[in-house]
Amino acid sequence: MNTTRLLPGLIPGVVLLALLAQAGSAADAPPPGMFVAPARAITQVKGDVYRASNGGWYVGILDTPDGLLLVDTLNVPFAKWLKDELAKKFPGKVVKYVILSHSHWDHTEGGKVFADTALFLAQEGFLRNMDGRYPALPGDITDRNNDGYLDVAEFENPARERPRYCGAGGNSVTSKDKDGDGRASPAEFFADTPRPDIVYSDRMTLRFGGKTIELVFPGRNHANDGTAVLFTDERVLFTVDFPADALVQDSMRSLPSACGPFDGHPMDEWIKSYRTLEALDFDISVGGHGSALFTKRDLAEGRGFMEYLKHEVETAMSKGLSLAQMKQSIRLEPYKDWRHYEQLRVANIEAAWFNLKTYK
Repeated sequence: MNTTRLLPGLIPGVVLLALLAQAGSAADAPPPGMFVAPARAITQVKGDVYRASNGGWYVGILDTPDGLLLVDTLNVPFAKWLKDELAKKFPGKVVKYVILSHSHWDHTEGGKVFADTALFLAQEGFLRNMDGRYPALPGDITDRNNDGYLDVAEFENPARERPRYCGAGGNSVTSKDKDGDGRASPAEFFADTPRPDIVYSDRMTLRFGGKTIELVFPGRNHANDGTAVLFTDERVLFTVDFPADALVQDSMRSLPSACGPFDGHPMDEWIKSYRTLEALDFDISVGGHGSALFTKRDLAEGRGFMEYLKHEVETAMSKGLSLAQMKQSIRLEPYKDWRHYEQLRVANIEAAWFNLKTYK
């Protein structure tokens, strides 16, 4: 393998009820049209860049003369299917690298299927989230009782409070409960997640099989350890859960689920993350969610929504309006045609208010 690693000193995302379905939860099914039907296929994006789909979840694939590179692996059953399909489509080639987009379990646990041939790369926060502390999780899943463990209620309660948009199934905990005490320690929770062999801080350049791949940490948004992958030869940007989250299908014009105070990261960090991606040199953006090929304009529209929401709520706060008054008066009129507007307008106002009060 001919590789060079350069380690410089150098939205909105959600966990949706689809995860409950994957985990076997009995929660209500998502609204019609929220997710594509479960399907598995490998499709070409551009040049040597491909995607493999598992319903509304996607894995990135780069084909090179020296082997294959993946971005994420999803769950173990899908990863086993993918390994077989890659052997058919790219005979004689094995997966040499897996880039882990972030440490959320629904995108990473299948990595162990490729551990016999692959090195794993991730942003350095990935390792911090695996070091025994309570990991950073999406969907307003937090250690609400501060006991240092992951409890079933801490996954299921956000889903009960915000059905279809937040939380996850209790099986996400019980399936990882190795000692049978009804809860999962951080170590138990990450037991099936591959540890990165190589980590970086802000940016990293990987040269593999005659290709140049840029790994970019855009900032804190859906996750605190996210990696955007730029396939420079094809000018294709691959991102996961930010800016296209699991609500996104064929258009990024979709309000974010706004779980908790926007996944526990300041709105300014979200906006900075958008700008970091917009500054990259690409023509097409695809990702772990969303079936369409997106452009910089799509990213700019997502940033515009976040900036508009922040301005409207900040202005209302400066006038002394209560949260109840904001929910009535802030209509987000320019975005009334976006998906999930009726369901999520109030939730976004509340999340922005909570965020701006928390992160001053």
